[in-house]
Amino acid sequence: MDTMSPSSTTAWREHLGHLRVSPPATEPELREAEDRLGTKLPEELRGLLAFSNGLKGEGLCSTTELRWTRDPAHDLFDAWSSFEEVIELIGKCLVVLDDGDGLFCLIDSTRTAENGEWLAYAWAAGDGEDPRPFPGLSALMKELTAPHHPAGSGRPSS
Repeated sequence: MDTMSPSSTTAWREHLGHLRVSPPATEPELREAEDRLGTKLPEELRGLLAFSNGLKGEGLCSTTELRWTRDPAHDLFDAWSSFEEVIELIGKCLVVLDDGDGLFCLIDSTRTAENGEWLAYAWAAGDGEDPRPFPGLSALMKELTAPHHPAGSGRPSS
């Protein structure tokens, strides 16, 4: 699956089809999310949402749930305001996954990988570790949904 195209719904289906998926996001839903967030969504995220508009039981945000880390709907910014290095890293990230148990997947609107996609971070808030970088959302999702992870753990390996 190393050759997964970031915008291919077929590739996302092959990679994540074993999970409980939601109906795909429509183009108007994607555009509404972009308007609300004030930015064009990266192709990897658009492709994932066009495959499944959120993932049931996995914490992947739908088009209506995507939020910036500074959004009051997340207490990330306030909770970590005394940790300047973390705030500097997550300050301009979009929260794309919140499992409700402290695992967050973020994509950074200010940093891009060699493939042109936004850098992604897996962060288990409260584990004492810094957010772990990935070269994009597909690499992060591949790690989080790998068979060696117990169902529901969603914790990336170190």
